[in-house]
Amino acid sequence: MKLKIDYRQLLRDLVSLEDSPKKIAISFSVGAFISLSPFFGAHTVLALFLSLIFRLNKVAAVIGSWINTPWSAPFVYYAEYKIGAFLFNERANFSIKPFTFEHYFHDGSGAFLSIFLGSVIIGILFSFIFYFLIKYFIEKRRKGRIDVSD
Repeated sequence: MKLKIDYRQLLRDLVSLEDSPKKIAISFSVGAFISLSPFFGAHTVLALFLSLIFRLNKVAAVIGSWINTPWSAPFVYYAEYKIGAFLFNERANFSIKPFTFEHYFHDGSGAFLSIFLGSVIIGILFSFIFYFLIKYFIEKRRKGRIDVSD
């Protein structure tokens, strides 16, 4: 079973939502922020939960939560770890080896905090970027200046 995401269709779905470009862009940005968090596997649930609490567009938030894919996650989490370790002024010495529960439980807690801090920084940066890109794209598409059809 192949899982293939049709990004053009997701973009069409995003553009066709019945909310304002601003609300769609904010919702997508919140989803993107969540996507960059270290809570891999819970991104969609978190996006739905926050969209319910803050009355955001659920579809846009979920689509945004799919930005960080299993293919990009190792690179994203590595960058977040490096940023967090730098800001905590700790040596980036956590290793994925040895592969034991004790190693990850004791040494991994510091790595998780570094990844978490790095994810907040990268998440904020990318949320702002996505907000302006999505808002601009939806506004232009609704004025008929951009074609997203096949």
